[in-house]
Amino acid sequence: MISLTSYAFVSMILFSIGVIGVIARRNIFVIYMSIELMLNGIALFLITFE
Repeated sequence: MISLTSYAFVSMILFSIGVIGVIARRNIFVIYMSIELMLNGIALFLITFE
């Protein structure tokens, strides 16, 4: 069984990768994909503690 902290850790990693992608890249499509990763991380975090 996977614990809640594992889900929270994965969601924080997704959000961090998204933030790094938004800050480091200049291509608009990569920035959009990074924002999508950030939103997926937030959604996973919210679903984890629902």
